[in-house]
Amino acid sequence: MRILIAGYGMVGKAHHELLKEQHDIEIYDPALGYKHLKAPDAVIVCVSTPPRKDGACEMKNVFDVIETSPDVPILIKSTISVEGWDMLVDAFPNRMLNFSPEFLRAESAVEDLQNTDLILVGGSDPFFWGKVFNLPVEIAEARELILAKYARNSFLALKVAFFNQMYDLCDALDVEYSAVAHYTGMDERIGYSHTYITDERGFGGHCFPKDINAFVKTAQRNNVELSILKEAVEYNRRIRKS
Repeated sequence: MRILIAGYGMVGKAHHELLKEQHDIEIYDPALGYKHLKAPDAVIVCVSTPPRKDGACEMKNVFDVIETSPDVPILIKSTISVEGWDMLVDAFPNRMLNFSPEFLRAESAVEDLQNTDLILVGGSDPFFWGKVFNLPVEIAEARELILAKYARNSFLALKVAFFNQMYDLCDALDVEYSAVAHYTGMDERIGYSHTYITDERGFGGHCFPKDINAFVKTAQRNNVELSILKEAVEYNRRIRKS
């Protein structure tokens, strides 16, 4: 099967590595010099969705890929908002649109994807994508999966903020933070992930700030205040050194 991967950043490259032994892969990313020539049997969208000035998710790159793609099954791996999905469904009512969240870490994206044993898909053709990835499929509503992606990253960012505040308290009390974090993380319900305090302090990188702002914006559009998350963002703004 000829699969077009649109967008050749971290997510696109990881999917290329996973699927190249099973399928004929074409890459589309004009900024990097990749321009596909052959008609694909399916499209995986891995383009960037940067934040707008108001924090909302910018959907232009996703729209551009779908508008120029043939009428084949499309799987969106790019992080998009619920309102972004609704816009796509309204704009392309007869297209075979699907969404599947990715939970890849930047430093181990290829390994993370190769260790995946289940694909979550919402949309018109979930079982088709199970065959593409040769994995079991769990079917859900696309809007549920979109919110779950934002919720995971937002919860982890909250955890980072919480343990940074614990660090502040330990510093004020002259208590060894690493010991407190260790004994706290011993509880399997909490664990040790995202408890390390970096020199930059708080959370940064590409995904956490972008996804949190989009999540908060979605909530505000629906008259919901994610007050705990907003406070974590403000605290992070105060302590973040880069």
